[in-house]
Amino acid sequence: NVIIGKNQMEGVHCDKHDCTIENVWWDDVCEDALSVKGGTASSVTTVTGGGARSADDKVIQHNGFGTVKIDGFYGEDISKLYRSCGTCGDKQRKVSVSNVYVVNPGNAVVTVNKNWNDEATLSNVWVKSSGDKVKICQWSQGNANGEPSILGDGPSPPLCQYSESDVHINGDVSQATGNSTSSSSTSNETPSSSTGSSSTATQDGFDHLVTGVGVCRADASQPESSETQQQQAEEATQQTQQSSASASSKKSDENDDAKNEEQTVPPSGSTSSAESATPSGSSTSTDSATKSSSTGSATDTSSNDSTTQSSTAGSSTQSSSAGSATNTSSKDSTTQSSAAGSATQSSTTGSTTTGSDTQSSTAGSTTQSSAAGSATQTSTNSSTNSSTSTGSVPDGTWPTSTGSVKFTAPHVIKAGEVFDGKMQTFDRSDITCTGGEGQKDTAVFLVEAGGTLKNAIIGKNQKEGVHCDDHDCTIENVWWDDVCEDALSVKGGTASSVTTVTNCGARSASDKVVQHNGYGTVSIDGFYAEEFGKLYRSCGDIPRTVTVKNVYAVNPLVSVVTVNKNYGDKATLSNIRIKTSNGNSDVKVCQWSQGGSTPSNLGDGPSGTLCQYSESDVQINQ
Repeated sequence: NVIIGKNQMEGVHCDKHDCTIENVWWDDVCEDALSVKGGTASSVTTVTGGGARSADDKVIQHNGFGTVKIDGFYGEDISKLYRSCGTCGDKQRKVSVSNVYVVNPGNAVVTVNKNWNDEATLSNVWVKSSGDKVKICQWSQGNANGEPSILGDGPSPPLCQYSESDVHINGDVSQATGNSTSSSSTSNETPSSSTGSSSTATQDGFDHLVTGVGVCRADASQPESSETQQQQAEEATQQTQQSSASASSKKSDENDDAKNEEQTVPPSGSTSSAESATPSGSSTSTDSATKSSSTGSATDTSSNDSTTQSSTAGSSTQSSSAGSATNTSSKDSTTQSSAAGSATQSSTTGSTTTGSDTQSSTAGSTTQSSAAGSATQTSTNSSTNSSTSTGSVPDGTWPTSTGSVKFTAPHVIKAGEVFDGKMQTFDRSDITCTGGEGQKDTAVFLVEAGGTLKNAIIGKNQKEGVHCDDHDCTIENVWWDDVCEDALSVKGGTASSVTTVTNCGARSASDKVVQHNGYGTVSIDGFYAEEFGKLYRSCGDIPRTVTVKNVYAVNPLVSVVTVNKNYGDKATLSNIRIKTSNGNSDVKVCQWSQGGSTPSNLGDGPSGTLCQYSESDVQINQ
C-alpha cells in the first residue's frame, strides 16, 4: 500500500531476494521500479497488485537467482515490464506473469535470456497498443562481457511459455477475469495470500491513487542540495524524515565535534540490507533504545526526533545531539549503522574507538593489520580535497601493500575529507566476490561529493569497490587489485560535476572498471589497466563527458572506452598505450553504442565529438 514518487532513481531494491511487494505503485519510474538481486535458485519474490508508468527502460529488473512472480499489475508507457539481466552472467532466472494490463509497451512485456536457460510463464495478459506489433515475450543472447543481442519473440517453451489465448491485444479489458484483490486497498494489513487481478489493475485505478506526473530528476542545470543528492543516489532504499524537528536535529548534529561521530541524516554508510525507516510523521520517542542481537543492551538517546532504522540483526540506533557511544561485541560487528549514523568501531575482541584509527561514520567494525601504521582520515573544509596532481603514463608496476585493513561495512569519506590510505590494502571481512549482484552496501569506500580517497589498494574481498554516488569526487593513486563488478561507480551530480581519477590502476575486471551513471564529466589521467572489459562505460540516457589520457592498457577484452552515440556523449582520448599478449593490433579504443533498453554497438574509432582522438594519440604493441 505504497506509492513511489518521482524524486528517486532506483525505486525499490530487494537485494537479497525473497521479498513481498504488494499494492505498490510507481508514479514515474526513473531507472528501474524494482530491482531483485541475490538469493538462491529457490528464492521467490512476489509482486502482487500495483502498477508503474513512464518507464523508459525496465519496470522490474531481475539480476539475482530464483523466481519473480508478478500477479495483477498495471503498466503504462513502459519499455519492459520484466527483464532478466542480459549482462549479469550465466545464471538461470524464472518469471511468472499473470493478470496484467499493459498500455503502450515500448519494447516487450517480458525479456529473457535464451542462452542462460531462463523460463517465463505468462497468462491472462492484456495489452493496449497503437503499434503494429506487440512483443509479449522476447528473448536475447545474454552477454556478460558486452551487450546482449535480441534473437526473437513469441511462444517458445520452456523459454516463453504461453498460448495465443493467454494474450489479449486491444481487447475490452473490462471482460478480464481473475482473482480479485482491490488495487486501491488502504488496509494496513498485508495478507500473504492476496492475489492480483488484471480487472482491478487499471488506468482509472492508477489515476485515482496517483496525481502529478513529472520528471524523475531535477533539471541538470540546477544545483541540488546535498540531501536531494543523497536521496537520488541511495540504492539501499531509505525513507527520509520530513518533520521540522528532524531538520533541526540534523543541523545541530552536523556541528558536533568529530569525536561524537554522530549524524542524523541517513549516512551512505548505513547499508543494512533489511533497513526499515519509521514513516514520516511517526517519529520515535526520546527514550527509544538500541536493541543488540547478542547483548540486549540499550543506547539512550537525547535527540528530540530521532529516526529509527533497523539493521539485519534487528537493531536500531538513534542519534543524540550530544553523541553516544555504542558498544558492539565481536559477535555483533556486522550490525549496520542506523539513520543516526553513529560510528561504531569494533575490533575482534570488543568495541574500541582509537585515535590512531579514526573512521568517521563507519558503520561496521574495522580490523587493521599494518606494517606502516594505521590509515589516517583528515577532515578539512579547505580546498585540499581538490587534487592538484597530474597524471603520467604508468609503466605497469603494481604497488606493494604496506598492510591490511578490513571493514564490515563501507567506509564513508565525508565531503571535504581527505582519506590517505598510506598504500594499505582495504577490503571487506564479510564479503567475497561470489554470486548475486552487489550494490553500494558491498563497496569498500563511499566517497561523498567533495571527498578525496588517495594512496589505497582495494583488495579482492568486495563487490563494488568504490562508490561516488553524488559525483564530484577525487580518486588519486588508488589501485584495484581484483575487480569484482565495477571498480569505481560514479553517480548523481549535475551537468557541471567533475570526478577526477588520477594515477590509478585496476586489473582482472571482467566487465567495467569505471561505470559512469551520473551526469557531468569523469576525468581519467594516468591509469594502468590489465585484463579488463572496458576501462570506462557511459550508462544511461543523458549526455556524459569523459577525458582519458596517459593510459597503459594491457589486454582490453572489449574496448578502452564505450559511450552512447544517441545520447550525445563526448569522449576525448590522448596518449593511450595498449599491449595485447597475442600481438593483435585490432583493438577497439573508443567504441560507441546505441543506448536504450537493449543497447547495441554501432562502431568504433575516431568520430567527431563522440570519440575525439587521432591515430597519433594511440600506440598499440609498441
